Parts: sequence; C-alpha cells; structure tokens
Amino acid sequence: MVQNILKEMDIDKGKVRKYRFKTLFKSLDRSTKIINEFSEFLKLLDLRDVGILRAMMVRFMIEATNADAGGLIDVTDREYRFSEIFQYRGNRVMDKDFSPMISKIQPNNPEYTMIETVIKREVPTLFMDENIKDSILGEIVNVKPSFIILTPIVVNDKVTYIVELLKKERKRCYHDFSEEHIQSLSIISNIASAIFTNAELFNRAIHDNLTGLYNIHYFKNVVYEEMVKVKKFGTKFSLAIIDLDHFKQINDTYGHSVGDETLKFFANILRQEIKRSSDIIARYGGDEFVIGFPSTDINNAYLLCSRLRDRVNNERFYVNEKLFLTLTPSIGVAEIPTTDIDNSSTPVELFRKVFIKADTALYNSKKTGRNKVTIYTEGLPLIEEREI
Repeated sequence: MVQNILKEMDIDKGKVRKYRFKTLFKSLDRSTKIINEFSEFLKLLDLRDVGILRAMMVRFMIEATNADAGGLIDVTDREYRFSEIFQYRGNRVMDKDFSPMISKIQPNNPEYTMIETVIKREVPTLFMDENIKDSILGEIVNVKPSFIILTPIVVNDKVTYIVELLKKERKRCYHDFSEEHIQSLSIISNIASAIFTNAELFNRAIHDNLTGLYNIHYFKNVVYEEMVKVKKFGTKFSLAIIDLDHFKQINDTYGHSVGDETLKFFANILRQEIKRSSDIIARYGGDEFVIGFPSTDINNAYLLCSRLRDRVNNERFYVNEKLFLTLTPSIGVAEIPTTDIDNSSTPVELFRKVFIKADTALYNSKKTGRNKVTIYTEGLPLIEEREI
C-alpha cells in the first residue's frame, strides 16, 4: 500500500516518512488536548445528569480520532440500540437530528456480531472488512465506512455502552484509525467508565428503588438548600403533599405487586406533568409523594397540581388486559409566608412549618371528599405534626 502511495505521489520515501511523523505527532497532540478537555469537562459534570456525559463522550471520541461520525449503543440484555449519533464535517458537528432513523440492531446485521465480539474482549477494537460497508450507522449518516472502531464502556464490571466510530477511506493510509487513536479511546473510555460507575452509585443512593423518583432523604437535603435561599433572598417557595386515594384497597384487592405497579404508574405521570427542572419530586413513603416548587407562589403551584390531578383522573391503569383502575389523588399545597421567613431561626425550622401547613391542606382534601387540591389558609387548624 505504501509503495502505491509513493508511485501516486511521485515523491521519495524520506519525504513520506517525514510527513507521516509530522502527522503522527500532530495527531498525538490533538488526542492529548482532547483528553485534557474531556477531563476538564468532567469536573463540571453533575452526576445526576448522565445524559450529558453520554452525548459528550461520543463527541470527544470523534474529535480525538478525527472520525467522520460516531454513535452510542445502549447494551441491555443482548439488545443493542443506537441512542446518540453525531456526524462531523470539517471538524464541526452537523446540526442534524438522526433520532427518527434510529432502530434496534438486529442479529443479522454486521454490527450485532461486532458488538458481541467487543463485549467479550472489553477493549477498543478495529474492524475493516467488507461487511462494515453495510453498517447501520453508515446508512444513518449516509457514509460508506472503510474503518470502524467499537469502544466498550464498562460500568460496574459490565459493558453498558459501546461507542461506534467510523471513517471513510482516504487516499493516504496514515489518515485512517491508528494505534494511537485506539490508545486515546482507551483512556477516554476508562475515565468515562469510572464516572458512569460513580454516577450509578450516586443515583442509587438518592433515588427511590421502586418509583425512580428522589427519596425523601435526598429531597430534604435539596429543599434545605432552597430554604437557605428563601431566608436569604425572600424568594417564593411552595410545597405539595400528595396521597393516592384508597391505595390500601388496591393492595388488599389485587395484591402488593399490582400496588407497586400502581405507584410506578403514578410516578411516571408525575415526571411527565411536573417537568420544570427546578421542581423537586420525591416519594415520601408508601403512597405519599412530595413536590417542592422553588420560586413558585401558591397560585402557580395550585395550577400545576390541578393539572396533575386532572391528568391522573383521565389515565387508565390496567391491572390486566380487561380490568383497569382510575386513580384519584388528594393534594395539599402551601406557600411559605413572609412571617415564617422572619420568625424561623433555621432552614430546617422553616421547612417544618411549610410541611405542616401542606400536610394540613392534604388532610382537608381527604376529609372533604378526596380527589381534590386544597390550598392551606390561615383559617385551617394545623394538624398534629408528624416526622418529616
């Protein structure tokens, strides 16, 4: 191949060798720079948002290898599917959404066998046979690849993601994937694996195992930080406490497994309806949930909770193919008044006061017919304080 290049270029070997070394050092310098930038990016990463890490990891790998395109493959129980795809031209990412073209990778596709090979090896692997020209990623980005590298991302001793990078064939062989590129990918994947592992452990610690919402311990930590802001700046804050009506009856009639599915069903509606990034949703315990609304007055909190109640009323929860249930929530909402801000010595005490008021409003929703949203007013007698 080198001899053919020499004939085509009609230059001596010395010039080619000098050019190749110059290109190699330039490539190494580029890879080192990209790895350093990736490390700096990770210092700013919030472990709660691994979606950003997934996308940026692919983009850093593309830039480190000067690939034409790259995609992230989710690995779950022998099912493989692209989730993030980027195409580069002239060292710039193309502004194009490939998600409508993404589908599951079928066993008869070349990528499927390649993925299984990489899962067994657990190291970046270069593929360059004729089969890769029919790759799914190549079809999606409309590129006929001559070279593909698959890089596994191991999370908790299991390959969880694979990054696929592809390149078109160039006239000069030294523009293709090199051993130095593979080493760079190994470094980036090892760093990403550690971060993904830490993120998974962190997210397990702060989320409820059943519903996937925040657990009450993490909720309190975040809300106490909000209370500091409320006391310091006098900002608005509202709290909602939600109870699913007659949930015990569901457990007694259909069993706890159906009860668990009911809670997951409701939690999914919560995520869809309360979707502002600032809002804090958690499972309080059993069939009770709490929502913190930073920078939100009582009227807007009431509006959001009313929409949530209407959505729950209009959704069907199917116990089986023939039987469905219509759920109803009772909700109590309270806002922190200026007097409580002035008369509370600590953020914990401030939150305790608004919690009791929201709990009182919830009690009145249940007492006056259920399936309603009640706003706490000063005329309502506070119920007995319970453990927060």
